[in-house]
Amino acid sequence: MAGPELAPADQIVPAPHAPSEGIFSASLRRRSLMILAIWFLVSVSYYGVFTWMPARLAGEGFGFVRGYGFLVFVALAQIPGYALAAYGVEKWGRRPTLIGFCLLSAAGCLLLVLSPDDVLIGASLLIMSFALLGTWGALYAYTPELYPTASRATGMGTAGAMARLGGLAAPSLMTFVVSLGLGIAIGLFAALLVVAAVAALAIDAEARRVSLA
Repeated sequence: MAGPELAPADQIVPAPHAPSEGIFSASLRRRSLMILAIWFLVSVSYYGVFTWMPARLAGEGFGFVRGYGFLVFVALAQIPGYALAAYGVEKWGRRPTLIGFCLLSAAGCLLLVLSPDDVLIGASLLIMSFALLGTWGALYAYTPELYPTASRATGMGTAGAMARLGGLAAPSLMTFVVSLGLGIAIGLFAALLVVAAVAALAIDAEARRVSLA
């Protein structure tokens, strides 16, 4: 029995594309504002911690944080953070995993403020390395799933731009804050990460086990 005849290539009509709502349309505005704020806040905290803090801590007498061996440990701590984020977004959900890593990053900052010796200083930096990379992992999984197909590339591109903006803002912001004291600067990172967790809590979507449009 003959199968259905195929139309010639020049007669095939492409499927219509759904119109893009825009990432700041009424239905997407809340989640866009929240997720973009998170990208900015996490970026400021990440670049503040890993580009500014080692030099500052070395100046405070904790020179080991700039040693090659310790920097290797800091880099290696990022791998399990990313791996746990990959597991968490499927096991616990995108939003809970993102919130958890933001709060753990903030806890690492607070531990650094309270640390009286080299061991706890090193442990707090390892925790922050682990948790902040987990935060990035959760963000990369969660952000594109907040948007319909027609708006997904715009949403991710805008999120990436916010991350770059945060990276540019971090040095200027930290130059001012550092002059007020090391504890205040680190406390600011913790506060920004807590705000990021609250913003994640305010997002009106969870994409775990949900078919994307």
